[in-house]
Amino acid sequence: MAMAVVSAPGKINLTLDILGRRPDGYHEMEMLMHAVSLENTIRLTEQEAPGIRLSCSNPAVPLGEKNLAYKAAQSFFEATGRERGIEIQVEKRVPMEAGMAGGSADAAGVLVGLNILAGAPFSADELCQIGLPLGADIPFCIRGGGGLVQGIGEKITPLPPLENAWLVIAKPSRGIKTGSCFAAYDALDTVRHPDTSQALEAWRLGNLPRLGELLENVLEQAVPLPEIQSIRRELCRSGALGSRMTGSGTAVFGLFADKKRALRCTRQMYQYGGSVFLVRPVDYGPRLLYRQESSAG
Repeated sequence: MAMAVVSAPGKINLTLDILGRRPDGYHEMEMLMHAVSLENTIRLTEQEAPGIRLSCSNPAVPLGEKNLAYKAAQSFFEATGRERGIEIQVEKRVPMEAGMAGGSADAAGVLVGLNILAGAPFSADELCQIGLPLGADIPFCIRGGGGLVQGIGEKITPLPPLENAWLVIAKPSRGIKTGSCFAAYDALDTVRHPDTSQALEAWRLGNLPRLGELLENVLEQAVPLPEIQSIRRELCRSGALGSRMTGSGTAVFGLFADKKRALRCTRQMYQYGGSVFLVRPVDYGPRLLYRQESSAG
């Protein structure tokens, strides 16, 4: 049976702004996002019997039709008009309920991997169209790299990758559901919005100190967990150029221009429990690690 192994990066939000709520209930977004070197691994193995079989290294991840990787395989087969048999094995590294698009990364990896196994019938744009109804972060996860993301996630303007940057990410033990975070945001009376245009200019100039000053996430204001602010303060005390929660949380990142400072900070962050990662921005989305063709006979 043919098999492909794909690595799928998570992401962070350097800025996250909500411009309004649409009649269909979705929020109109404007975000600066970057893929990071914390990546899930997706193994796809073709099977003779039709159907989708999914397993995951993290027992807390729901399987079956509630899982985005499963849904992505369903949508891919619907788009091809051909039901096939596939076994999907997900090795999780991106934490759950972190705001790092771990589930969307899985879905993006499945779509890219299945496209490879099928002989690349779809372009990247077409894969994004297949993925968008499943999750707003999936198109960005397919594209990877850095980008200005607008609309509900479907409008992506590629940006040059951030160079000479390091990221310390600390995920407290408590998480929050994305829906709960957006509901709490909708109930806020006043919101501090990011200056996305200034942050975008700093990004394009490669001015990391200025970009660090402009990090902002409106959803952070809707998350009441005190450990979010404790982690942010510690990251900044440890030399981060700026720090924010990513996505709907609860992972918090610090932006560094110096690897040694980032390493020292990583060791200090374990005092807060949860998970700690030292990562870099990466300029890719899901990438093929290994492929095995069907054996003859």
